[in-house]
Amino acid sequence: MSCLVIGESLIDVVKRADGTASRHPGGSPMNVAVGLARLGRRVHLLTRFGDDADGSQLREYIESAGVSLYPGTVDSDATSIAIASINEAGSPAYHFDVNSAYVEPPASVDQLVDIIGELPTHVHIGSIGAHLRPGSHTVRRWLELLHEHATISYDPNVRLSILGSAQSVIDDMTQILPFVDIVKASTEDLEELTGHPVDPDAAAHEFLAAGATFVAISMGSRGVKFFTPTESVALPALQVKVVDSVGAGDAMMSALIDSLARISVLGDERAGLASISPSLLTSVGKFAVTAAAITVSRSGANPPTRDEVNELLASAQL
Repeated sequence: MSCLVIGESLIDVVKRADGTASRHPGGSPMNVAVGLARLGRRVHLLTRFGDDADGSQLREYIESAGVSLYPGTVDSDATSIAIASINEAGSPAYHFDVNSAYVEPPASVDQLVDIIGELPTHVHIGSIGAHLRPGSHTVRRWLELLHEHATISYDPNVRLSILGSAQSVIDDMTQILPFVDIVKASTEDLEELTGHPVDPDAAAHEFLAAGATFVAISMGSRGVKFFTPTESVALPALQVKVVDSVGAGDAMMSALIDSLARISVLGDERAGLASISPSLLTSVGKFAVTAAAITVSRSGANPPTRDEVNELLASAQL
């Protein structure tokens, strides 16, 4: 299984409640790409960053994880930055300085194969890259090219501080969802969009009605619910000491993609997404929840390896 991830890479400046600060490579799609690579998957990342010190840090981090950068990633503009202020509960509030621009898709999938050497089994999009213009329009053109050939996953990962109005994000979602097979969303994000408490079951069924076949709704400390058109499974969050929640959802997304690939329901085998058994749905969910738990137990967006997930899975009570 090979994956193409499209979206932002940036530097996370993490400011903690105790006054300390650190700088980490970040950006939701980049985190997903690195997470997939750490799980042993072939990954191409279509992103952008500048030819500057921050960009050099990103390139080193991405390539050292085993992720291949799509040609045209580096440009003359400054590398994007996100400032994450962490409260005493470990939750981040964000401020962004982001340049959203991505390489246009080739005219055909044959040309894409010439560029990266293969046709991706799966494509992941989300967060700022999927919603901030002008880059979001380019992302949609990539979906138009690839949705018939690869499964598509999407995590809204809402950041209204940079994306603007909730309605503009909702409008974008209505254009994105017809291309999408897999959605992962948090109740926190959905409540920010709607302005009121969200029922995870109702939200999942809205995504399914819009065209998705597999939906995960994360509920913070209350755990995660996983849905197909015919089944649903609820899993609790693993109890770990939380350092911060930066990148936890991205680690869960990487683990979901990996798990679904392992049960052969991605790419040409996407029809199987609709008929995942309850036991397999539980297995997929446990792997994803465990990956997220490991990530919140350490600083910054630092997704786990397969061995780390399997080790905790073997000892955890889920």
